[in-house]
Amino acid sequence: MALGIHFIEEAIVRREKEGYRTNADWYRLFLAEVYLQIIAGHEKPPILTLLRNLPILLKVTVTAPSRIRALIAHVMENPHLNPAGHHIGRAEMILGLLYKVKKKRVPALEHLTKAKRIFSQFGQTRYWRESKRRSRS
Repeated sequence: MALGIHFIEEAIVRREKEGYRTNADWYRLFLAEVYLQIIAGHEKPPILTLLRNLPILLKVTVTAPSRIRALIAHVMENPHLNPAGHHIGRAEMILGLLYKVKKKRVPALEHLTKAKRIFSQFGQTRYWRESKRRSRS
C-alpha cells in the first residue's frame, strides 16, 4: 500500500513540474479516494496484509482527513475545471463521503447533495450511482 500511495504522490509532483496541473489534479482525486477507502474500512483484507501494511495504515488513519481536504481544496481551486463538471462533482462526492465516515451529517449531506446535482446533469453515471449507493449505507 505504501508503494502505491508513494507512486501516486510522485505522479502528482511529476505532472506539476511538467505543467500539467489538471493531470496532477486527477491523481489528487485518485489519492483522496485511496485514503477514503482506507479510513472507511469497507473491506477487510487478510490479517497478513494488515500486518504488512500496519505502518502506512496507522499513518493514513491519523492523517487522511486533513490530507483529503487539502487534496480536494487544491482540485477545486483549478481554474481549468468546470465548477459544474464531473471533476468537481467527484471532489464533492469524496468530501461528502469523508464527512459521512467522520459522522458529520450536515457537511456530508451538503457535499453529497452538490455532487448529486452535478452528476444528475450527466444522467445515470457511475459516480452518481456510487454516491447514491454510498449515501444510503
